[in-house]
Amino acid sequence: MSSTVHKKTLSKHDFQQLVMINDPSISLIKPSNARSELWSKFTQLHHLNIAQNYIVCNLCRVVLKWTSETGTKVMKNHNCENKSSSKTSTTPSRQRTISSYMPPAPDNYSSIKDRIVEACVEFCALDGRPFDTVTGEGFINLAKQLMNAGALIGTGFSVNDLLPHSTTVSRNVDRVYTRLKDQLILLCQNVEQFAITCDFWSEPHTGLHYCGISLHFTDDNYYLRIFILACKLYDLPNQKAHNIRDFVNTIVEEFGLKLNEDMFVVSDNEPKMACAFKDDTTRVGCSAHYINKILEHPFELDEPLCAGVQKLFLIVRDIISYISQSHKQSSLSVCIQNYCKTRFSTVYIMLNTFLMVYNELPSVLNNNQRQNYLKINFIELEQLTKYLKHFHDVLEKLCCEQTPTLHLVIPYKQLLINRSTKNGDDHQNLIQLKRYLSQHLKDY
Repeated sequence: MSSTVHKKTLSKHDFQQLVMINDPSISLIKPSNARSELWSKFTQLHHLNIAQNYIVCNLCRVVLKWTSETGTKVMKNHNCENKSSSKTSTTPSRQRTISSYMPPAPDNYSSIKDRIVEACVEFCALDGRPFDTVTGEGFINLAKQLMNAGALIGTGFSVNDLLPHSTTVSRNVDRVYTRLKDQLILLCQNVEQFAITCDFWSEPHTGLHYCGISLHFTDDNYYLRIFILACKLYDLPNQKAHNIRDFVNTIVEEFGLKLNEDMFVVSDNEPKMACAFKDDTTRVGCSAHYINKILEHPFELDEPLCAGVQKLFLIVRDIISYISQSHKQSSLSVCIQNYCKTRFSTVYIMLNTFLMVYNELPSVLNNNQRQNYLKINFIELEQLTKYLKHFHDVLEKLCCEQTPTLHLVIPYKQLLINRSTKNGDDHQNLIQLKRYLSQHLKDY
């Protein structure tokens, strides 16, 4: 990844000036391996007898950016304004040919794809960004804008001239937010039926409370549309029901919407939320939240019936915490993950990754943790992990944001109840857990 850095790197504009004055440092030579007929109209630019990534049109003397990887595409796209005279303007035409709108040939597409993959790898590594950054909607939109810019102005411009400075980005946040909010307000004028999802949470380090509200409705083409109306600081004196309702009403009314008995509010089952939306609207409990809480209680609360699985859960959690804190993760073949308290179904991911490296763990544990490791019943761990996978899969499907999921609630509830029946070879601790969860699933 190293490259030779000259004291002064000439730009395309500099080379254009040297070509126009016939500077002796410039020589124009056709590549020895050139095969295309298009090379009869172009020559490669050499500066001080060193080949450059530029070519020159023999007719109009315009310098064009070129590399061997891009092949003859830049030649095909070049359109001489005056083919009968070499004394033309130094500004090349940007008119695109029909072929430029066609998809690239398979061979060219493969090489382009490989270069993009390599650039994405370098982007994540050099800038310290997560790998899934390149799959985000914002990143994809940025890539589309850059592709459109390249199609219009070509490759002769520096990318640095197009990309804004970080301070420019920060100064435009409020402007872009206001513009998009105004667009959403106009869109909401035609919305007659809708539902909102409302959730409150506290930041553990600062103790500040926040509220998130999302809007859900189907458009004229019956597509589910989802928008985030707000994710903001809750600044009222307390979280009593009437304050919560006023806070939500204020946000919803900013977009020209109004809650009434025909509209739905999806929330958790906390008493303050049930009280806040008991009048002038229809509240629907979040099934995913209920199932998550039902699954959390036998592991987190003092439930004598589930003491066995609690003990196993605590041992696994402590071992994973030790490995993370002792920086011994790199010694394992699979990255073990801890669970997320707000999405307790991820306890399945924790146990599953633990199972994957179960036989590797003794080599990275100290004496105390090795003693805990020996207390684990492998069969119980394996059966528990397999059982919890049903909850994880159901919650993933119920949390889908692209399609409605209300019709899935009852079938998936019954599925979990069916999976909670006792099997002949189940470990005793798993039988107790199934009995507890089966009863609570029937009651919610």
